[in-house]
Amino acid sequence: MKFVMPTESAGPEQDRVARVGSVIRAVRRQEGLTARVLASRAGVSQAFLSQVERGLNAPSLATLYRIADALGRSPSDFLDPAPADDVLVVRAEGRLARAVTGTPAAPVTWMARGNGAIAEVYQYEIGPDDDIAGWFRRSDDLVLVMTGGRLEVEVRGRPAVELAEGDCLFAAAGTEMQWRHRSSVPARLVLCVGARSQDP
Repeated sequence: MKFVMPTESAGPEQDRVARVGSVIRAVRRQEGLTARVLASRAGVSQAFLSQVERGLNAPSLATLYRIADALGRSPSDFLDPAPADDVLVVRAEGRLARAVTGTPAAPVTWMARGNGAIAEVYQYEIGPDDDIAGWFRRSDDLVLVMTGGRLEVEVRGRPAVELAEGDCLFAAAGTEMQWRHRSSVPARLVLCVGARSQDP
């Protein structure tokens, strides 16, 4: 008796592989190249190229670059563009500015996302006279990126760390922390707070 392993049904991943292959084949034909010539130029076997073009095998990123170079194209020419609702641009005039109680005023940008969630992006400039003392906790993940000066950040139960320009700190939802500014030079930072449900 012969046993045959069940195969997975074609899904979105297989569809993408097939589309990449069909675009490579179409461009190759448009350029008037045989599969053997393209395979030779790209440094792959003709059998492998045939599998790629038929959607039976996915090329690695390095191989996709070699195939694209051999065809005089960019690798992105063979990939699906990002769906329009995955990218959102918020122009400066569309930003909402508000003061955050107990901290320096900071412009905040509300960015809508496809599922109705939003993210907050704050820009702070903290001077020597600004009162930023006190512990706080966010219910969402956050990323802090220093764009100038220095800032001391203490996470509850851990030693304080000093962040300087270019440093980045990630904190998971629920992390309790406090900031200290101990310099005469203003500390500048961008704080990105993870998505949460938008109020109706």
